[in-house]
Amino acid sequence: MQKPLKEYPKRGEVYIANLDPAFGREIHKIRPILIISNNLINQNSFNVIAVPFSSIVPQIMGPDMIKVSLKGLNEESVILTDQIKSIDKVRLFKKVRKISKQQMQEVEKAIKLVLDL
Repeated sequence: MQKPLKEYPKRGEVYIANLDPAFGREIHKIRPILIISNNLINQNSFNVIAVPFSSIVPQIMGPDMIKVSLKGLNEESVILTDQIKSIDKVRLFKKVRKISKQQMQEVEKAIKLVLDL
């Protein structure tokens, strides 16, 4: 059983999360995720809203993918903004770091495109 987090996850922070079990083509495994929900929800809810990372970086990037290299991750990765997930905080077990303001703006832009906002 995982230990509870000492403090609540904050928007823009990257955590390692266990996304299993998953079904069909849902992203799964233990992997980094980016918290995108606002801090009021993050502090008061059992869940957070997040987008996962993948270490498989395609040669041709779609507009829903953000390439990142972050200290604390072993390799270059891509943030998959088309895989928005609501996940229970018990799935989070290690904070990696916070992404930059510019990277967060890129993620927000991609999410707006994915959701047609």
